[in-house]
Amino acid sequence: MMTGVILAGGLNRRMGGRSKALLPVQDQPLLLRQLTEMSRICSQMIVVSNEPEAFQSLIASNSKSMNVQWVSDIHVQKGPLSGIHAAAQVATHDFMWVVGCDMPFISSEAVEAMGQLCQEANVDAVVPVIDGKVHPLHGIYSRLVGSEAEVLLKQEQYRLMGLLDHIDWLPAENAFFEKLNLSLQFVTNVNTPDEYKTMLENLS
Repeated sequence: MMTGVILAGGLNRRMGGRSKALLPVQDQPLLLRQLTEMSRICSQMIVVSNEPEAFQSLIASNSKSMNVQWVSDIHVQKGPLSGIHAAAQVATHDFMWVVGCDMPFISSEAVEAMGQLCQEANVDAVVPVIDGKVHPLHGIYSRLVGSEAEVLLKQEQYRLMGLLDHIDWLPAENAFFEKLNLSLQFVTNVNTPDEYKTMLENLS
């Protein structure tokens, strides 16, 4: 088991202010879709949001079946790095599965394989690198990276990629997932109304 972390603290500017976490996907809010998938392998799930009231009714109707905890940024509105830092303070498992709230196809199967690699290689993180592009979200991180994140935040270094420069991590590339017959769709995210529309059209 591990701790699942959903970063839902963004301002959603590119989505016109509409909450990406609440976008409907196959008749289900995206956040609930993510929590359902995470619950397959995560006994603790953390949603990092500075406006949890926006999701209260959604979680209230599912709280009995899911162990969901809400935390706010300690370093407010400093991007995904501050979200990882906040989650690491309350994570109860050694490893965290961290995703953005705009990823409709997260994969517990991919994460199980990444988690095994992370433990076997004794590294701080395993991050997908698909077609040469690094996807620091949908990564596996030791909760101990929270201390490194805190150092960077205090230095006003807010780039999530900067965290990877300071920890020991391994890439999980195309071949890693393909040999397990896993789709690479799990790294998909939707940042704009057009991306959201295209994603829905591809589902139909």
